[in-house]
Amino acid sequence: MVKKGLSFDEKRDRIIKIFYDKKEVFNLKELEKLGAKEGVVLQTVKEVVQSLVDDNLVQQDKIGSANFFWALPSTAVQTRKVKIDALEADVEKLKAEKSALLKRKREATEERQDSDERVAKLQRLADLQKEQAALNKELEQYRKNDPETVNKLTSEAKIAWESANRWTDNICVVKRWILDKQPGMSESDLNKHFEIPNELDTLDWKIKL
Repeated sequence: MVKKGLSFDEKRDRIIKIFYDKKEVFNLKELEKLGAKEGVVLQTVKEVVQSLVDDNLVQQDKIGSANFFWALPSTAVQTRKVKIDALEADVEKLKAEKSALLKRKREATEERQDSDERVAKLQRLADLQKEQAALNKELEQYRKNDPETVNKLTSEAKIAWESANRWTDNICVVKRWILDKQPGMSESDLNKHFEIPNELDTLDWKIKL
């Protein structure tokens, strides 16, 4: 039996797992090697990583001539939450507009025969109904495609909060690694470039879903 290759989503899952397990900053060549060990074809790693960057699940920055990538579990949680919140806000906005148009439609029922303006309004109502249906479908699909749905988000948020203190140490390790790789860069320049506060200390926060 021919072994089936990984789907694109499976490749994304394996690459993001590398970031979460290693808790380090990588360049593309390092990710290609690590990805290949996880069964992701080397030539596809760049595309997979870029898709994660586009979805704000992986962060990217350029230092000198090299691009570096890193990811935090808490970032993935917040990104999915923001997406769901935005879709729900769009749905509510369309519901309100639809309700207003339906009211105006009822008020115009007994008026004169359809004018050009009323025809346009009815068309707008029909368009809004289609748009709302599409948004509802997108929102539902997003929730279904989420690995553990909203309950998973709650669990991930708790894990991210509990590991926050460890990430403070990880950031310091990453800083030392970059400074070793870039001897011409000072620590203050590095902090400024990555927007790392000089008074960085143990974190104390919790995401509310």
